[in-house]
Amino acid sequence: MPSIGAHMACAKLIGEKKNINLDEFYKGNILPDVMNGEKYKSHYKIKDRIYYIPNIEEAISILDLSRDLYLGYLSHLLLDKHFLSDYLTIKYPNNNLFIDGIIYKDYDILNSSIVNDFNLDVNYLEKLLLTLNGPSISKKSLDYNIDRLKHKGMGSLTYLDYEDFNNFLNEYSNIISEELDVYENKYRKLYIRSR
Repeated sequence: MPSIGAHMACAKLIGEKKNINLDEFYKGNILPDVMNGEKYKSHYKIKDRIYYIPNIEEAISILDLSRDLYLGYLSHLLLDKHFLSDYLTIKYPNNNLFIDGIIYKDYDILNSSIVNDFNLDVNYLEKLLLTLNGPSISKKSLDYNIDRLKHKGMGSLTYLDYEDFNNFLNEYSNIISEELDVYENKYRKLYIRSR
């Protein structure tokens, strides 16, 4: 559940480590947030101590991990899971920062810095992400996420510390890259056995 900027930065960092189609991987990294229907379904959510987090095992049983688009989808879910379980829950062990949307102002402020510091090409990403279409894509959600990526948030952060969050993104992009390798290999073995 981090911001769109965080998802795109993580995708870029992972893409630099893996031999993947980065365009498809970027698109997959936004898919769970722009699907029509309930976020609980597109994010495979299960209840954790404070937050609803993605059920990774359920997701990998459904997603076609031979496609970079769905590796990106899984990457999004893994970042959400780690952000909720390994970052927010540690920093705020007794508070749900999504109640009343109190964390979203921080997201807008963070996005501008993330775009700059991770050298994200917003024009390229906008053109790329706008190629997502079809009945399962919510145009309204897609436009909203692109707008947040381009938005220049101003002010001071209230709940998140930029340097700390930046370190989280760098560290967890390595962890997620390794997890994707494990899930990809597991998927290949399951696929070969089922043929």
